[in-house]
Amino acid sequence: MKMKKINLLLIYILLVLLGRAQTQNSNKSIHFQGVARSAVGLIIADKKLNVRLSILKDSSQDAIEYQEIKSITTNVLGLFFIEIGLQEENKVISSKAFSTINWSEQPYFLKIEIDINNDLDFVPMGTYKLSSVPYAFYADNVLASHINGLINITQGGTGVNNIKDLKNILVIDKVNNTPDSLKPITKATFTLIGEKLSKADTLSISNRINTKLNKADTLSLSNRINQKKGIDDLNGEAIINLLGFAPVKSAYGSFYDTTRQSGPINTAIPINWNFSLVSNNTNITNNSALLPTRITVTHAGVYRLTYNLQFIKADAGNDEISVWIRRNSAAYLYTNNNYTIQGGAIKNHISGTYYIDLGDLDYFEIYFSIKNVNTALTYSPIQSTPSRPATPAAVVSIESVN
Repeated sequence: MKMKKINLLLIYILLVLLGRAQTQNSNKSIHFQGVARSAVGLIIADKKLNVRLSILKDSSQDAIEYQEIKSITTNVLGLFFIEIGLQEENKVISSKAFSTINWSEQPYFLKIEIDINNDLDFVPMGTYKLSSVPYAFYADNVLASHINGLINITQGGTGVNNIKDLKNILVIDKVNNTPDSLKPITKATFTLIGEKLSKADTLSISNRINTKLNKADTLSLSNRINQKKGIDDLNGEAIINLLGFAPVKSAYGSFYDTTRQSGPINTAIPINWNFSLVSNNTNITNNSALLPTRITVTHAGVYRLTYNLQFIKADAGNDEISVWIRRNSAAYLYTNNNYTIQGGAIKNHISGTYYIDLGDLDYFEIYFSIKNVNTALTYSPIQSTPSRPATPAAVVSIESVN
């Protein structure tokens, strides 16, 4: 049986800047490390699953500031690693952009969700407050009003606190409310008082003006922005391409019967399934004679089918029996097997495993035939010394594999 739930034990959350502190937000990320454990505390090793991480403005689920889905595989110790915010393969950015988060506004929360069955059905694992924000992230949103004193030019500031002194430092004047004819072009142009502007200088200035961003350039830039992939473009095919595999619905089931089943010799006899141990997206359905002989699946896919049958021949001698599979009332190719069983009430066990391709709402049946009327599928009750559970006359299990 598959685990229906997985617990995520957070070892630590560590903030790491990729590259230097001066790099842009697109190169920054939060290093996240976790270990996957089952509901009973066992490590989940070498398991492929999806993790959805959301950065929230508060603990409510409606205030998502950023969200991503990452396909990961745990290692032998159950560990996995994610760089939150980093653009990389097998990751889907499903809400906003990491670089737009204003870390100086307020505390943020990290919500963790796990999809263990790879069918995009996420189970919440908890929401945790990010108790501290790294200086490099916070520095991106520092306001000038938060700075005390003056910052020197060598440190990226101006060294002054008024416009007049700034003009003197930059050696500029007559900038505001001044006609273009009185504005200086370059310092080298006016090395001599009264020197006229040459034809070559005029042509140079004209060329520089003409190379400004024109209307065509603006339209081209607008089109490039409009053609960016938006969140609405993340359809099923896009998600499959980004994750590197196609998520599927989990489907499995185990069915059995305890009644004695037999029939005329040299006749196709369908096996009845009156009981279900477990089932998910699979179920027992009736045939045209209203007998529970069909196992129907909800979703299309390739399925692994395994059966185990207990035959008993009441009289002496041997019998030859055949067992095969039908899909949608037609024999499934190359699934028939012939067996010779012993008589004298000896328990003969027959088993088989096959991979079959089924569509939405397709069904399969298991048939058998006998050559002696004393041969039948038979149940064995609970046994003692030691205590053992009952043996069904027939049992079949099915599980999706893709």
